[in-house]
Amino acid sequence: EKKDCITRNKLRYIDKTWGDLVAHYIDSYHPNDQRTLIWTLRFFADTKLEDLTGPDFKSLQEYRLMRVKGSTVNRQFAVIKSLLRKAEMDLGWLQKAPNWRKEQEHESQCHILTLEEEARLLVQLPTHTKRIVQFALETGVRKGTISKLTFDMYDKEKKELSIPANIMKTGKSLVIPVTLKAHELIMNEEFHWNSGLGLRIFNQRRPIFTYKYKRVKEPASNAWRKALKRAKIKMKFHDLRHTWATRLIEQGMSPAYVQYLGGWSSSKMMQRYTHINTRNLELKKYGY
Repeated sequence: EKKDCITRNKLRYIDKTWGDLVAHYIDSYHPNDQRTLIWTLRFFADTKLEDLTGPDFKSLQEYRLMRVKGSTVNRQFAVIKSLLRKAEMDLGWLQKAPNWRKEQEHESQCHILTLEEEARLLVQLPTHTKRIVQFALETGVRKGTISKLTFDMYDKEKKELSIPANIMKTGKSLVIPVTLKAHELIMNEEFHWNSGLGLRIFNQRRPIFTYKYKRVKEPASNAWRKALKRAKIKMKFHDLRHTWATRLIEQGMSPAYVQYLGGWSSSKMMQRYTHINTRNLELKKYGY
């Protein structure tokens, strides 16, 4: 009976396209997944569902692999597979959802800064980039979020940073306490020491991190890359986040609290960012 029903639905919805399917379900997906589905419309928007095959999606997956790593591709295309299963199981728009293999995932190499390397790097950075790098090491905030922080997000009395959902990669807002050093980095606004701020001080929506009073859109700029070269360090800006998480765990902070501060939705995701060196652990307190 179910098979007959699916067959009838297939005949009824024979003209349904990938665009129709995306439009039907897109509101039920997370904003990050919505962006993936919208991206696929560039290729398959007007293609009939019955004409789409596993090789079609595999080719698109391989194309995406040219731009992002395998684990990211697999997460994004898992969303596409889930949508195709809904077309088959829930709507009856497909008799059988196409399938294809995942991409191979290679463990990405990250670099955890030592304190000696950190000192070497900071010496080479211009003042505005140095301030951003130090803030990243103190808070673990992603560079894309750092560049969009404004003073109205910071409560200097409580020393709390309220990051709205629209600038968070996760799409969820986050309120975090900041260290004394991070507080000083926030308050040490560009040219504040020589009264250069002028009337800007009354604009609470001004960016926290600026260069010549303009928002720093890309912290990992040429200045960052040249400083790395001079310091003889190979790393990505995102490795600062790995370094931050690893240092907190090594200092004995609860993994659950590190997970909260980093805005990770699961401990598994957080664990991908920590690269513990047992020699750095505070083992003495546990009798080792």
